Amino acid sequence: MSAFSFPRLRIRLALSAVLVPLSLGFLAGCSSQPIATSELEVGDCFNMPQEVLTGTQPAGQVERVDCSHSHNSQVVGIKELTDTRYPGQKQLYDLALKQCAQDFKDFVGSSYRDSQWDLYPLSPTETSWKDKAERKLTCVALTIPEQKRSLENSKK
Repeated sequence: MSAFSFPRLRIRLALSAVLVPLSLGFLAGCSSQPIATSELEVGDCFNMPQEVLTGTQPAGQVERVDCSHSHNSQVVGIKELTDTRYPGQKQLYDLALKQCAQDFKDFVGSSYRDSQWDLYPLSPTETSWKDKAERKLTCVALTIPEQKRSLENSKK
């Protein structure tokens, strides 16, 4: 899967270069479960690797954790895509802008623009679309620093 970063997130990524490595030591005591990003479900909390955030590696697998443990990401929505042909990154990005903003509002109870969280949509790549039949847009809320709670109905 590929990940888009929305404009506000780019500003916070510089800060993550310092905070994320510092927090990794605390994760060692947490119960986590490796999972493919294509298997994530709405409400799942996980830690998005810094390499994915900075665009140096695709979003293939993440560590899912209980939402009461430190995490930087939570799935707020999933949109099944029904096209048989790959729509292209531009069309997926345009869809993500609308779909994920609405999914965030429905899940959290407030707009992501009024929130400390950012949106980070995961979408199929052209290769995964063809080879693995991945056909969903996964809308992820992301925050730095990490949180120890679910966003559901938090209005934050």
